[in-house]
Order: sequence, then structure tokens, then C-alpha cells
Amino acid sequence: MKRVSITILLALLISAANPFQAHATFPSKSVVFWDLGQSDEKKDKELMKAYDLATQKEYGQALAIIEQKMQKSPKQATLYVMKGLILNETRMYMQAVRVLNESQMMEARHPGVHYGFCEVYRNLGMADLSLQACRVAEEIHIHLPESHYEYAQILKATGDMKGANQSLATAAELDPNNAQYHHERGMNFYYLNQYDDAEKSFQKALTIDPTDVDSGYQLAYIYAASKKADLAKNQIEKILKIRKEHPKLESAKILMKYIENNALDKLPLEIIPHKYHVGRSKSLYKSGQYGLALIEIETAAKLKPNDLKVKEIQIGLTGFLLRVDKTEKVVKEMIALAGEDSVIAAKGYQELGDIEVVRGHLPLARSFYEKALKLSDPNGVARQTLDELPEKAGPSTGPLPEAEFFIEPSEALNRKGEIFAQYKMYKRAIAMYSLVLRIKPQHLPSMLNTATTYYNSTNYGKAISILERLLISHPQHDDIITHHILLAQAYVKSGNRGKGLKNIDIAIKLNPKVKDIIKANPEFEPLRNMDEYKNLIK
Repeated sequence: MKRVSITILLALLISAANPFQAHATFPSKSVVFWDLGQSDEKKDKELMKAYDLATQKEYGQALAIIEQKMQKSPKQATLYVMKGLILNETRMYMQAVRVLNESQMMEARHPGVHYGFCEVYRNLGMADLSLQACRVAEEIHIHLPESHYEYAQILKATGDMKGANQSLATAAELDPNNAQYHHERGMNFYYLNQYDDAEKSFQKALTIDPTDVDSGYQLAYIYAASKKADLAKNQIEKILKIRKEHPKLESAKILMKYIENNALDKLPLEIIPHKYHVGRSKSLYKSGQYGLALIEIETAAKLKPNDLKVKEIQIGLTGFLLRVDKTEKVVKEMIALAGEDSVIAAKGYQELGDIEVVRGHLPLARSFYEKALKLSDPNGVARQTLDELPEKAGPSTGPLPEAEFFIEPSEALNRKGEIFAQYKMYKRAIAMYSLVLRIKPQHLPSMLNTATTYYNSTNYGKAISILERLLISHPQHDDIITHHILLAQAYVKSGNRGKGLKNIDIAIKLNPKVKDIIKANPEFEPLRNMDEYKNLIK
């Protein structure tokens, strides 16, 4: 038997655990609008145009029409439902929640409210709220396949594959020509290690749509892993004849090599549930679906509560999203499992210290950093933080508000950096901004915050260098006036008054109203007696 590359094996495993999934379309009219017997809004041509634009993913144009109509009809709940659904599609999840809440206050029984909450809470990583909303939406729209499909998605993410398959079965009865429902039932049966049922579901999907590469590949994989080489080879040949681009086509070619090399014994058949959800979480994180990634890793942690590696991933993700309560809970569980004297415990105390800084509890943060310092203090985080940590919070500082919520790691980590910077913990703040820029290299707020932090730490040369580079890469942005004023301050502090005056001049030309702000700025005191300065601000 020929040797098979471990890289190839990993590729196949990733492909099987993380199937390519089609995205659901914009909700049908039956979800978005009242029935004609209850409202005549379906006769509104502008509203129907906005709906058609949304189904075509022309979200900006659809929103423009909806917002115009909202000005004329501020109490029409359907407009808010549509706006919320569109904001969800454009990843503006918190705005979507606010708009959907407004629609619910206007009309709690609107057919689209709970459907919208079902989707948006799932995208935010709020599994319990999504489950509740999806359950209600399924009851309201019991005759619509899409409501059962959406409920199945959150059930699947939380590990309830049997429940998901019940909802998918109902969806398939209502829409018998949709191959996707059978494909997903097959994947769920596979997760449950019910291979015969999985095989039947994939075959059903292929009967409906012979070009369904996902189902074709999964069927071939089950055959191959079950040592049914001839059936697997025949199925792969069918897949490779399909003329469309799909990531599974390459996986099918790799699978064929296993058959040709008589290496089917190397293919795992059984799905290990917690590993499946870990794989799903990593895949979703890489694709930018952070809320769904969070739900999947939380499911893995429930299935394997004593697995330290799972907990570390969970802490990393909740920490990246600044979900401090969730992070705190998991860190304490991890320390209890690993033991107080472990390196893992030291990392945990570092994280608990950070959490209390974010909350504004500096004395408690100090106690956690001191515990980490007594242990191994990985990367010297505790020592560096204690060197900068003030004894108490100043009058101009404040904790992270409880209502402030993040779904993008770059935004959350940038905000965390701002909190550390307000306490003059500049080295830690810069480290956080640097992490943001590794995640999202062109994240302008973090680049501006980095420059500001260098300025506040009296490293004016570094601040100037960053701000000047940003003028080249981002010559126009929302904070360009503040940008020039900060650059002017840095030049003045470094002794280059000429360039300081030049940037003041640019700021004033952009908006003459900033003269009063410049006059009141104590950083420009060295310029007060200069004629050039007086001419600029007169």
C-alpha cells in the first residue's frame, strides 16, 4: 500500500467537517408583509420595489426607499422590519436589533419581527435569544419552509442535530424540490453517525439536483470511508463531470487518490461531536462570521467541558469580542481545571486582570496581575501592566458601558486599547492596537489611536511618522481635521513650529470653525506670539 500524505488527509477531514453551505435568501413576502386580509401594503409599488431590490442584494437602494417612506409613515412597522432585515444582511447587527425592537413596540405580532430576531441574534452569537426567536418564528410561519430552515440552523449550531433534522424534514415536505434541505439532513445524520440515513438523504438531494456537488462529495466520502471503493469511484466520476466551480471538486480529486492508492483504511468515518464544532468554529471565524463561530465553540465546550484546549479557544474568541462576563466565567473554569500553579492559571490571571481594567476595577485588576506575576507570567504581561497600572481611576476615565457590544474583533480590541490608554497604560494599549492591525491591517481608528498613544507617551517622532504615512494612505477620512491638529501638536512639541503651523492652516481651511478649538488648545502655547499663528486664527 502506498504512503499517503498527511496534508492530503487533513484536507479531506476539513472538507468533511466543514461543508460548503449555501446562504439563505432574503425572506419571502409572507415573512416580511402582512397578509392582504390584514393590510394592503403589498399593493404599495414603492414598498414592493424596495423589497425586490433587497432580494437582488441592492441593499443601499432598498434602504433609501425605506427611509424615505419612514419619514412619511413613521409608525408603519413593516418598514422597520424591512430595514432590520436589510441591516442584518449588511452585517450591521446591533443597528438591526434596535430597529427590530422599534418595530416590535409598534406591532408585537408583526410576522417578520421574530424571524428577524432569529437571524440577527444568531449572527451576534446569542444562542439562547436566537433559539427563542426562531422557535416563535417557526410557530408563526408554520407553513413556510424558510422558517423551519432558519430554526434548524441554530439547532444545528447548538448541537441539537435531531431537532434540526425534524425542522428540515418539515421544510422538505413544504418545499420538496429544494435539495439543500436534504443535503443538510444528510450532514446532520452523518454527525449522529447514522450513515445509512445520511446516504439516503444525500441520494435524495442528488435526485432533485444532480449537480449538487456538496451532496455528491459527501456521498462519495461515506462510500470511501465505508470501504465501498467501486461506489465511491463511480460517485467521484459523476462529480468531476459537473461543469461548475466549487471547492469540493478539488477534495473529490484528492479522495480519488485514496481509492487509487488503496488507502481507504486511513479515512475516518466517525464524527467526534466536539471536534466537529471546534472545526466549524475555526472555519466560521476565518470567514468573518464571528457570532456563529462563538456559538459553535460554546457548543464544543458544553460537549467537552473539561477540555482545556477548547476552553482556550473559547477564551480567545470571547476575549477578542470583549464579552467580558463570558470570558471571566470560562477563565475561572479553566483555572480550576488546570490548577492554581500552572502556566494556564498564570495566563488566566492575566486575562482576569484585563477584564477588571475594562470594568474600571483597578485594585482588583492589580490583585490578579500580582497572582500572575507570582506564577510564570507568560510574555511578561503582568509585570508590564503593573508598571503602568495607576493606583486608582482618574476623574476623566470610565469603564466599558454594559450596553456597548461588539461583533467585530478589530472594533472590540481597538476599544479595549482605548480603555487601557485612558489609564495611561500606553505600552499595553499599543500592543492591543498592533493586534488589531495584524487582524485588519488597514483599520484606521487603531492607526490613529496608535499615533495618539505615542503622542501622549511623549514619543512625538513616532506619532509624526504614523500620522504622515496616514496622510498618504488616507488623505480623506472622517477625522481628518483632528488628524491635522494632532500632527500640528506633535510637530510643535518636537520643536518644528513651521510644520505645526502648516497643519493648523490645513485644518482651518477644511473647517474655519476649528479656530476657537485651536485658540483654546494649550499645546499651541509656544505659537501664541508668532505673527503667522496670529494671522491664521484671527
